[in-house]
Amino acid sequence: MSTPGPVAPITRNEPLREAVYARIVTLLSTGRLPPGTAVTEAALSRSLGVSRTPVREALLRLEAEGVVHSSPARGFVVRPLSDREVSEVYPILAALEALALRSVRRPLDTAEHDRLAGLLDELEASGDAVARRALDTDFHTGLISLCGNQHLLEAIAKLRTSLSRYEIAYMQHTPSRGPADRQHRLVLSALAEGDHERAAAVIEEHWHDGKRCIAAWLAGEDEGTGAAATVR
Repeated sequence: MSTPGPVAPITRNEPLREAVYARIVTLLSTGRLPPGTAVTEAALSRSLGVSRTPVREALLRLEAEGVVHSSPARGFVVRPLSDREVSEVYPILAALEALALRSVRRPLDTAEHDRLAGLLDELEASGDAVARRALDTDFHTGLISLCGNQHLLEAIAKLRTSLSRYEIAYMQHTPSRGPADRQHRLVLSALAEGDHERAAAVIEEHWHDGKRCIAAWLAGEDEGTGAAATVR
């Protein structure tokens, strides 16, 4: 494994286990640990400036979440992308985010609307895949957090972590996101009007469209771009 690029240093006031896990997720979601990469505890420990114990705990957690798998010959390996995972996980995420939006009991207030609209402004203006993926995640997190159901939010967060390697790989090789950006605006408009059912319907459509786009890209059919060499 090549040593991953730098991430934000871990501070003393952060819980170590969660901090190490979050830094590894950042490496995955920014494409610095792409699918198929061998991930060694020693290299990550050096990169993060921590002992191997919290690194191993984080990797075992990610293995349980389906992001990496252990190999006797290579240690931990970032799972390759697969059509089957896309077809199985995206519909679940669509249903859960729709459930979250249907559970919201009030319209957006002005501050919430302005914050989410600001994220969309930045997302639509950005040409950087890593920045777009982070802004997209922040927008979705802001939407679903309105439901206040912590168990539901945690379930969605785990799925988003698992799918992060798909999202960053797709965004790095397929920059056009016009339809997705328009759907984001429709969801925000529906929530501002208090129409949670319409918001839920659009977010479901959004994730199902995403599933179709990524499945086509993996098959090499997305406008002739083909899947990246690291995608198997």
